Amino acid sequence: MNHTFEHGISRRNLLRTIAGVGTLLHSTHTFSKSAQNKPAGRGRIDVHHHMLPLFHFPQSKWSPQTSLEVMDKYGTEVAILSFVVPGTVIYDGSEKARALARRANEYGAKAASDHPKRFGFFAALPLREPDVSLKEIEYAFDTLKCDGVVLMSNAGDKWPGDPLFTPVFDELNRRKSAVFIHPAVANCCKNIMPGIGEGVIEYDFDTTRAVTSLLFTGTLSRCQDIRWIVNHSGACIPILAGRIKDRVPGAESNSGKYSEDGKSDKTPTGVYYELKRLYFECAHATYPMPIAALRAFAPATQYLFGTDFPVEPYETTVDQIPGLSLPSDIQYALDRGNAERLWPRLK
Repeated sequence: MNHTFEHGISRRNLLRTIAGVGTLLHSTHTFSKSAQNKPAGRGRIDVHHHMLPLFHFPQSKWSPQTSLEVMDKYGTEVAILSFVVPGTVIYDGSEKARALARRANEYGAKAASDHPKRFGFFAALPLREPDVSLKEIEYAFDTLKCDGVVLMSNAGDKWPGDPLFTPVFDELNRRKSAVFIHPAVANCCKNIMPGIGEGVIEYDFDTTRAVTSLLFTGTLSRCQDIRWIVNHSGACIPILAGRIKDRVPGAESNSGKYSEDGKSDKTPTGVYYELKRLYFECAHATYPMPIAALRAFAPATQYLFGTDFPVEPYETTVDQIPGLSLPSDIQYALDRGNAERLWPRLK
């Protein structure tokens, strides 16, 4: 039976109307949430954004177009692409590793050339071979026009402060390069807790090891012109900065108490000075807790936006940002203002 309600609307049509309104409300809610995650004005600059080319990731469903679609959805104007693979693959000293770094760099350069207003790229280096790395730096900067380099937080059993890498960092310092430190798992710490994936906590621990290595060996103080970028809102650095400062060799005062600034032969300007001048990107670390720690430690001039896409869904970073209620000037600095200072071409 087809019941007819007042004004000639049938029960069946009424149900269809209600269903249509429900669909509209759902789509409006989805649109509103996506719109809420978009910045006002010009779009964000994503400095932690991966490329997964098929020549190394044969099962990958990623392409530059995939990135552009999600960037448009969430209001990202530019992404700096990076190619990251385990150190055992790209730092093993083999011809295969050298060829992989070169091919990845040329791929990133092609994506940036095809979409000059949407992409930049960080160059990969065969870090365990300093002489080869120096040649790759020359090619990546002078020919491919990279925006800096990406380094894993360790090279298997060596961290970036190791003297082996001194020539590489001295050259990057001469070029005033950005250096993005991406987390990796060191040989010492693989599968140390059965049932707990390495990405749960070990990535941030190894990032902290990498920065501490650079600090204790004097690389940070020596290379004042490198723009260091640390992942995940600084990993453990904002939380452990005081403890790190108190344990820099030679930083104790004459009375045996801890130095207030951690100055030593390797940290002549002080530990806090060196750590606070790092840049901190926020991929998958925009929860209130890491942002509170970061804001308590480093000035807003050092914040950068990042997402870790496509390894992490974009939502894991952007969905948390509205709830932070950051002041508009700090939000702009995070979204793009600080990145514009690092890369003036993005203005």
